[in-house]
Amino acid sequence: MPSDRIASFWRSTRAALDRVPIDARVEEVALSDPMLIDTAVRTRTVSEVRLTSLDNIGIRGWYCVPAGEPPEGGWPAVMELPPYKEQMPLPLHLGMHGFATLSLFPRGQSISRKEWQVVLEDKIVHNATDPGKYYYRGAYMDCVRGLDFLSSRPEIDAKRIGTWGFSAGGGLSLVTAALDRRVAAAVAAVPWPCDFARNAGSSAFPFVQVRNYLERNPAQREQVLQTLQYFDVVNLVDAISCPVLIGGATADQMHPIESTLAAYARIPSKKSTLIYPDLTHEYRSDFTFNALAWMKRHL
Repeated sequence: MPSDRIASFWRSTRAALDRVPIDARVEEVALSDPMLIDTAVRTRTVSEVRLTSLDNIGIRGWYCVPAGEPPEGGWPAVMELPPYKEQMPLPLHLGMHGFATLSLFPRGQSISRKEWQVVLEDKIVHNATDPGKYYYRGAYMDCVRGLDFLSSRPEIDAKRIGTWGFSAGGGLSLVTAALDRRVAAAVAAVPWPCDFARNAGSSAFPFVQVRNYLERNPAQREQVLQTLQYFDVVNLVDAISCPVLIGGATADQMHPIESTLAAYARIPSKKSTLIYPDLTHEYRSDFTFNALAWMKRHL
């Protein structure tokens, strides 16, 4: 599919998001800090955030801010994005290093299920015959809406916002950086979905959901594969302008290293990759240490 057609699709989608008021609501969560010291002085404030996103669908997340006055210009911030299924832990380690964080859950995921629901296993094929109704059109815009929220906060330095994620969260991190230049640094561990054309026949979850769908609906094959082209990380990353760190695993069958490297090769900005020859679809503390150093260097 021509790249200008994909770019035009996302320009119009972003314009549609911009017409939706964010209607941000922030509610501090009492006694939410597990890192209290003896005098019960908090080391951070945790709040639940509710935002309105594309198609007027609500999304939620957890907003953590270090205690005390922000530095001149505001705190640097990292938006953490989730893997394909429900949960991810709060990134307390980032708060300890002076970053505010937004753990954002796109529509239908984790606490955002209180606003709108989808069958989690089938997200990858939800309305897959129509790019204008496909699940990830909204999910990608939900991440941009997270940037809208962070950029609006007076305690945040809007020029120092990064994205970070593992697996599908890694894909969301890269896509957000591709669709919005407010991202100043991005980290992605074994990112997905990369290279749908290569993986549409895969037996590994969640690509297998595409294979199963096409087997049940063979007449829709061409239209589904065309839809997926608009959302393939490989087709979007050439718009990234910020520094990017990617982690890959050579034994990963869920998100093959060849697909990760296909995305990496198309990133035009400053970039680095860490390849782990002994890992499957896993996350290692070594990558966290390097990712933290990446954020400190570039935010």
